[in-house]
Amino acid sequence: MPTSEHWQIPRVLDVLVRERPQTVLDVGAGYGKYGLLAREYGGATRVEAVDAVAPRFPVYDRVWLGDLRALDSLLPADPERWDLALFIDAIEHLEKAEAWKVLETLTRRASKVLVTTPWGFRPQEIEGMPYETHRSGWYPWEFRRRCRVHRWSVFPGHLTKHMRLPRLWQILVLVSAKG
Repeated sequence: MPTSEHWQIPRVLDVLVRERPQTVLDVGAGYGKYGLLAREYGGATRVEAVDAVAPRFPVYDRVWLGDLRALDSLLPADPERWDLALFIDAIEHLEKAEAWKVLETLTRRASKVLVTTPWGFRPQEIEGMPYETHRSGWYPWEFRRRCRVHRWSVFPGHLTKHMRLPRLWQILVLVSAKG
């Protein structure tokens, strides 16, 4: 199970501390570290997750398993909402059209959505892990077309052992539904 760049943890924490979400949906939860951090630093009382595989650490109140491209059918049908959805290093694993559909679902179901992703397209393919393949690249200004952007920032990554490229850039965007 690959993981996020550790350089972005303080940036995600800054958003959690500022937003103080009571309810959090962690989309593409991976290990589960952001679910734990949402409770510890964001003060969240209900933290749930959705991912293709179960998170390594059991920090969530509920977990829905399945393909994120079917997010609408994975989540409960009732009008349950979250204060914040975390879409951390997951959007790039979807084709652009699929990613926009998932983001649209998230902005309907959460007051705000925090997205982090590599700057532009960064190739990645891990044998035996089809959900880890990068299928799209993103830039911060793209989100303005379909979302209300509350905040965005760009920051350098570090030497990535899989790609052997120094200082790869990451973006962080906090969005909500437009209109």
